[in-house]
This record gives sequence, structure tokens and C-alpha cells, in this order.
Amino acid sequence: MNPVTVALVGCGGMGLRHLRAYAALHAAGNPDVRLTAVCDGDPGRRAAAVAAYRDLTGETLPAVADLADLADRPDVDAVDIAVPTHLHAPLTVRAFAQGHHVLVEKPIALTVAAARTMAAAAGRAGRVLAVAENFRRVAGNRAVRGLLAAGALGTPYFTTAQLSLPAALLHPEGGGEWYRDRTRSGSLVALEMGVHEMDLLQYWFGPAVTVDATVHTYEPEIVHADGRRTPVTSEDTCLGRVSFAGGVHAQLTLTMAGHGEVVGNRLLVGSAGSLTSTCWENWQGGWLTTDHGVREPLDDRVRRWVADLPAEVRDRLFPTGTWNPADLTVDVADPVRYGIAHEIVDFARAVRTGVPPETGAPEAIRALAAAIALLESSAARAEVAVADVLDGTVSTWQQSLDDAPTTSAA
Repeated sequence: MNPVTVALVGCGGMGLRHLRAYAALHAAGNPDVRLTAVCDGDPGRRAAAVAAYRDLTGETLPAVADLADLADRPDVDAVDIAVPTHLHAPLTVRAFAQGHHVLVEKPIALTVAAARTMAAAAGRAGRVLAVAENFRRVAGNRAVRGLLAAGALGTPYFTTAQLSLPAALLHPEGGGEWYRDRTRSGSLVALEMGVHEMDLLQYWFGPAVTVDATVHTYEPEIVHADGRRTPVTSEDTCLGRVSFAGGVHAQLTLTMAGHGEVVGNRLLVGSAGSLTSTCWENWQGGWLTTDHGVREPLDDRVRRWVADLPAEVRDRLFPTGTWNPADLTVDVADPVRYGIAHEIVDFARAVRTGVPPETGAPEAIRALAAAIALLESSAARAEVAVADVLDGTVSTWQQSLDDAPTTSAA
């Protein structure tokens, strides 16, 4: 079968990460997907993307200014939308109207209502909608799901996640000021970062049931090295508790107002043992310890888990070019070791085979609703049921965003 041909829409910081993932897949000889064009309204970003891809692959991509310029191109089956979150819904709906399949960055949308609009447009068009949720695709996070299913820790009881990140490190490549604007990102910490957490937790433990959280803004403006000041209208800190249908409880401490050292860690306790991690994005650098006397470096157990996978399962979880067998730890600067290459290949395989993507609309909407529940809970100063966010019963925090007009420029 021919590879799925994709145009990258949005050539900012995350868009360039996607572009490097396509280049890595090209270099690895992955047969599933090929980047054939880039699209961005800013001529400087377009030129930089073309130059970067040429430097990495030797190929020169056509570059266009607007999504409409991709409508009749025979070399574009699908679009990969990597733009600020408030543009996800309008651009996705436009892309489906043009007949394209869509991979869109996480979170799927700013609100549940907007996400459902996108899913409905995919259904009408008969096209694939996939959401670029990358954390679950990293080897350590895959392995923990497998270890839990195998009963390595007995019955899981509770888990904790902690991240303290200095603001300057949030988007080191620049161009991330939009994260600080509530109308464009919703909430930096609870939505943009929190949706990663909620996707992972539900990947491991099943549906989230209730959320009790407080979100806060400690730093109402960001002062840049060049003296510029960016006002902050989206929260920078979230403290939350989440319960799951299977009885697991999670405690979250996430802040983008950190100072000094970067801190990220995880703990998972079960009836027969525990896991620790020195990383927020992935289970790594810690220990697997059981009541039966096992104390093993977690990285060693992850490598064994991957090595023992049946070939067909390994190909599904780690296709050609989407992982580095020599290093299974996460690297946020490497799209292969950060899961981005896999989300692209998984999307292309869904287009080619008709098998639903791993993170399609159902998974993405559940993660979105659980993340928004953090914000709805804080607004209500009460525990919130995720089901009530999913069905629209609870929507106070979302209402102003649903009522706001949006533009659909690429």
C-alpha cells in the first residue's frame, strides 16, 4: 500500500517537533506515512519549516499559506494540525469539509462541546480523527500498563504525580506565549498539561469518576529575558485528587510557576508492591519493589517487558522509526523518544486500514472531560463528576469559551 500523504498545518514550536518526527520516519524507512507539504499563515515560519525539513532529509516541501490551499492537492490525503488549541475545532471542521483525514494536537479542543463538533464532522465526512496524545506511547508508560495487567503490583491502590517546571522551560524553542492566554489555551496547567495526565491515568486505571481540585495563578505576568512582559490569564498551578472506577485514587501537583530545580516524579502503590519514577512524563529512573523481595531498577524491567513482547504486539506499540531500542527513556526534544513519531504512524495506519486510532475522539474526549473537571471543580469549589462534564450538566468554566467567536486562520 502507498504511504498516507500528510500536510503539516502549523509550523510553530510543536509543529516543528512534528516535522522532525516525519523526518525521522523518513530516515528510518517507515512505509506508513510521508510528509508532502507544510501550511502556515506566517511566511517566516513556512520558510523555516521548509529549510529544516530540507536540512534533515534533502527534500524540499511545497509550502502554502492557508488550509484552503490544500483542498485539491492530489498529494495530500490528510492534515496534521499543530496550532494553538482554540483553532483546533474550526480548522479540523474545515479540513473534514475538504475531504481530509485529521490528526490534531492535544487537547482535542478547549471544551467538550467543541470536541463533539469535531467528532460529528469526522462522522459526516467518513474520515479519521486522531488526537496527538504522545505520553502513553513512551516505553515506560506502555510497560506500566502491561505490568498492572499482569498483576505485578497486586491491586493498585493509589498514585501520585508531581511536576514543578520553571516558566522559561515550558517552551524553550519560543513562540509559547499563547499558552498564557485563557482564550487560546483554556488553562496552561489544568488543560494543556493536565490532559496529558488524565490520558495517562485513564490509560492505566480506566475511567475517571470524580475530581476535586484547586487551580491558581501565582504569577500574573511573565517577564522575558528581553524585558517583554506577557500577561497570564490561564492558571499556572493545579492541585487535584481523582478517583477511578476500579477504586484507584490519584493525587496531582502540577505547576508551571516553578523556580530553581525542575522536579518531576511519580509513585504507584499496590497491594503487593510499588513503583517509583524520577520523571513526570514517563516511568523511568525509579524502582520496582514487591513484597516478595524483588527490588529491581524500573528501567531494567521496562527493557525486559519490551523484549518479551510478541512480534505483532511490538510492531503495533513500537512501529519502525517510532522508538529507539537503545534508549527507552523519554527525551522531550526527540520526537522519537517523546512518542510523537508513533502518534503519526498510528494515525496513518488508521487511515490505511480503517482500524480506529489509539487516541481517537472517544479517548480524547474522555481525557479532555477529566482535565476540564479539574477546572470545573475549582470554579465550583466542590467535587465534580466527570460524567457530568461529559454530558454538559457541568459547564460553568467552559461557557465563556463556548460563547466566544473563533477565527480559523492556519
